[in-house]
Amino acid sequence: MSKKIILNGVRKPSAAELVLLALKKTVDCPFEILMEYSRIRNQLRPEFVRIAANRLKKRNLIQMERRGRQIFFTLTEEGEKEAEKIMLKLEMTKSKPWDGKWRIIVFDVPEKLRGKRDLLRRELINFGFKQLQKSVWAYPHHLPQEFTDLWEETGILKHCIIFETNKIENAKI
Repeated sequence: MSKKIILNGVRKPSAAELVLLALKKTVDCPFEILMEYSRIRNQLRPEFVRIAANRLKKRNLIQMERRGRQIFFTLTEEGEKEAEKIMLKLEMTKSKPWDGKWRIIVFDVPEKLRGKRDLLRRELINFGFKQLQKSVWAYPHHLPQEFTDLWEETGILKHCIIFETNKIENAKI
């Protein structure tokens, strides 16, 4: 499990996330350019980038291709989706002024979908939601359409209710 680092209210991307984000911005990326991007953005050492790239390849999120003496990286279709999800998470965790409204998500996911329910809870934490009760979560900012699209794609949105309110009582947020 990756360690989440928060600096100035913004979650710092992990080495694997940084590799995916770098590849999202390029078409074919030689290892040297990937290393330079990682060094500038995150002060990552080369071994961290290599380890992250190998893990991403095993998860079928990137492809590696040797061309002569160079190795080139590209995102797979799954890698594209994961990079978009990371970009959304980073955007949602940026500090923004509060508009005075809470976005509440309530879910009742069947036991047979326990894995997806557990994934939803982990992702709500990563997005910056605060738990009010076991299946009730609050978020103090507007939810982008990409957020609901993400849960629609996983088939879990139909088990959720999302609404806005300007008042929550008896909760420790």
